[in-house]
Amino acid sequence: MVGQFNCHCYRGGMNDMHHKLFSDAGHGEGGALDALAARDSDIARILATHGPPPDRSLPATYDTLARAIVGQQVSRVAASAIMKRMQVQGFTSAETIAGLTPDEMMSAGLSRRKAEYLVGIASEIVSGRLDLADLASMPGQAVQERLVSLRGVGAWTADNFRLFALADMDAWPANDVALQEAMRRLKTLENRPGQAEMEVLARSWRPYRGAGALVLWHLYAIEVRKVAITDI
Repeated sequence: MVGQFNCHCYRGGMNDMHHKLFSDAGHGEGGALDALAARDSDIARILATHGPPPDRSLPATYDTLARAIVGQQVSRVAASAIMKRMQVQGFTSAETIAGLTPDEMMSAGLSRRKAEYLVGIASEIVSGRLDLADLASMPGQAVQERLVSLRGVGAWTADNFRLFALADMDAWPANDVALQEAMRRLKTLENRPGQAEMEVLARSWRPYRGAGALVLWHLYAIEVRKVAITDI
């Protein structure tokens, strides 16, 4: 059973994602992994073979959202280099970035468009129009709509923020290529499923599709990339 996997696979103490995965996901079925494995024997098989996914939780902060935006459509190495330059230049808080111009932000290696995104979102936070921590108390779809209303935040970024920062166990970034390839392997499909098929394949996982995404990334990391899940 999935329940045999305990907190020792996690960094540090219990956090919200850990609690929902292993203890109580809030739907009367215990942890999300147990509930998901009961719904899908293929998930149960992967968990028995590879163990549970490691902790990938992130704080519900501007920095977390900024890192996701910086990382869009660039390599992991390039995104890390930009974030390091931003730190060196003191471009680290919403309060600071809200007072900068896109030209000033571009000095850290950002494109103009991403610089505009980061300044715009920082301004939303500083003005009080956006409180990232308060999103955790909202329904998932309402969070999704609020996040994608921000210039620069697409569905994939919103889903990932919901999952990793808000521990939303039903967040489902169905257009993620790694998830699609892992689903192909999980279900022994001939072709990699697209977003529409991913929605159908994960329908029975509700309200634990986010936990399913973590399992799929775990599978992809081990069987495709041969790396730790934190490297994808």
